[in-house]
Amino acid sequence: MTLAAKTAEAAVPAPSPRPGKDGRGRSRREAGAGIVLTIPVAVFFVVFWLVPFCGAVYLSFTDYEMAGAPSWIGLDNYARMLQDPGVWNSAWITVVYTVFTVLPTILLALLVAVPLSGPGRLNRVLRSLVLVPAVMPLAATSMVWVIIYSDRGLANTLLGAVGIEPQSWLTSSDLAIWALVVMVVWKSLGLFVIILTAGLQALPREVYEAAAIDGAGPVTTFRRITVPLLRRTLLFVLVISVAGSMQAFVPAFLLTGGGPADATQVLPYYIWANAFPYEHMGYASALAMMLLVAMLVVSIVQFGFLRGGDE
Repeated sequence: MTLAAKTAEAAVPAPSPRPGKDGRGRSRREAGAGIVLTIPVAVFFVVFWLVPFCGAVYLSFTDYEMAGAPSWIGLDNYARMLQDPGVWNSAWITVVYTVFTVLPTILLALLVAVPLSGPGRLNRVLRSLVLVPAVMPLAATSMVWVIIYSDRGLANTLLGAVGIEPQSWLTSSDLAIWALVVMVVWKSLGLFVIILTAGLQALPREVYEAAAIDGAGPVTTFRRITVPLLRRTLLFVLVISVAGSMQAFVPAFLLTGGGPADATQVLPYYIWANAFPYEHMGYASALAMMLLVAMLVVSIVQFGFLRGGDE
């Protein structure tokens, strides 16, 4: 073979191998491994979410007192809700509780996150400290605040220091709901500070440098640059905080037991009261479906606001 022939033969690329049985076998093994890995998640979802959800939907159309078998009554439970004053009272208390825990928490978290988003060892330490209430178990937090709100607790001690009479924080129908609000704001603040701090640190520095060159002050920069750029993060915090407040049960259960005089009987507590102490499981299931629909509607409105702003 001449040198030219050898050169031409070397220049011709070798044909790529066709996928054979080994390649197809490897793909099948990978697909099988993926299915095996998803089985525990699927089983968990079906057993602990789908089956209880379907059971609750069914029970919401029945009269079930836990002493016998459920009896089908159709929409009677849902019609009963419209005439139940306890539902309307609990719905109103839930709205008040949600509004006055969500808005102050987000506002305070944003005001705290702005100075803590800067670099420095001190800010890192402060961010760690502000997260401590958020990682405490809610039951333990509630017990701590029961002590704080006691007759000789920290709250009344601080009031006495400024010459104000001690208050019955958890046994007064006028103060009990606000006592819960203060505790929940304190509990939730740290988590939202960390989320907003991460959002602030991700904002482009060039925009702030341009604003400084144009002579924008801190208030103008915060109002016209920081808040608009942080809008998606703020709406994320809003969605999770509203959903959490609408499902709140532990604070009302442990601090006040829904009282006094049903002043802190939020909807989740009213659902629990109908399901277990009164054993009206069918009616409680209908109430739970109503709460679920309300949460879905609120979430859809919030996400619609986010999508509308992006457009």
